[in-house]
Amino acid sequence: MGKMDLTRDQLKYCKETIESAILSFVDVSHAKGVVVALSGGIDSAVVLKLASAVVDSHVLIMPEVDVTEQVDIRDAIDLSCSLGVNYSIIEIDEVANSVKKGFPWVEFDEGDKKLSLANIKPRVRMVFNYLLANLEGRLVLGTSNKTELLLGYLTKFGDGGCDFEPIGDLYKTQVRQLAKYLGVPESIIEKKPSAGLWKGQTDEGELGVVYDLIDKILYLLSECNYSVEKTAIELDLSIDLVRSICSRVDGSKHKRMMPEVVELNL
Repeated sequence: MGKMDLTRDQLKYCKETIESAILSFVDVSHAKGVVVALSGGIDSAVVLKLASAVVDSHVLIMPEVDVTEQVDIRDAIDLSCSLGVNYSIIEIDEVANSVKKGFPWVEFDEGDKKLSLANIKPRVRMVFNYLLANLEGRLVLGTSNKTELLLGYLTKFGDGGCDFEPIGDLYKTQVRQLAKYLGVPESIIEKKPSAGLWKGQTDEGELGVVYDLIDKILYLLSECNYSVEKTAIELDLSIDLVRSICSRVDGSKHKRMMPEVVELNL
């Protein structure tokens, strides 16, 4: 994408281009439609709005008891109903807890156990996404934006496990602009972004930087090919902060690639 602030014409172009791409992807794959995991947040809401306009969509709402906010469940249900989309609700606790109980923790150095346990949840949701996709002949749409993809702020083979990323070339702040253009409810747009990894978790709290600033850094580094030093000067930020963002991008490259195949050249 070009400049961070999109014009109305650019937003119209984004809408039409993404909808056309979703329709084409489903047609080429001879699929019945798509599966969208709806969290009650802005990214999945935008993906559903776009997908449901052009293909048959089935929503999965997959809360975790005592972690997922009730307002998120209500917002997901309300959006699905307003769009006339079929939805199913599956609580992930039983499966996630079975994985936790079945793992032989004593045999391993537990390390950062909190994050390891948290990553079970998006991977369980991915399993349910593909179970439904297989049953009904659908494709799984991802809901990651460009900011998350560049930072690697997703769980590999969890929320990163999908067939197609409709909004993967839009920064988080651009997704917010598109959401307003599409008429996504303000209650969803104004929420603090959260991956729902644990009670009270927010993306910006975990990253330590607000998305508006992260996007400006990423835009200069990725789109304008600025150096870390030039980016820091341009935005009047510390070099350490910009370097930490750059390090995240470099360290998460493997999350943006298919598994590498060793070429033997026999």
